[in-house]
Amino acid sequence: MGTIMEENKALVRSLLNKLVEIGHNVTWKINNTYTDGLHNTILEIRIYEDQLQTGRIAFQLESGQVLNYRYKALEKRIPIKIMDMLLDVIGYEMQAA
Repeated sequence: MGTIMEENKALVRSLLNKLVEIGHNVTWKINNTYTDGLHNTILEIRIYEDQLQTGRIAFQLESGQVLNYRYKALEKRIPIKIMDMLLDVIGYEMQAA
C-alpha cells in the first residue's frame, strides 16, 4: 500500500506543479485532514490564485477517490479520481488562458 500512496503523492504534486506553470500566479497547499489508522487518509488540496483561494479538493490518498471539490466555475461531477480532477482543472485553466 505504501508504494501506491507514494506514487499517488508524486503524481498529484506533478500535476499541481503543471497547474502552477500554466496558471496566473497560482500556488497550492496540501493538508492532511484525517487519518484513521485503517488505511484511510484524507488530504485536502487548496489552490490559490493571486493569494485568493480558487479551489478546494478533498480526496482519499490510498484510492485517489475525490470526496468533494470546488474549483471556480468547473462543473461538479462525482465520482472522480484525483488525477482526472487535476487534469480537468489544468484543462479549464488552459481554455481560460
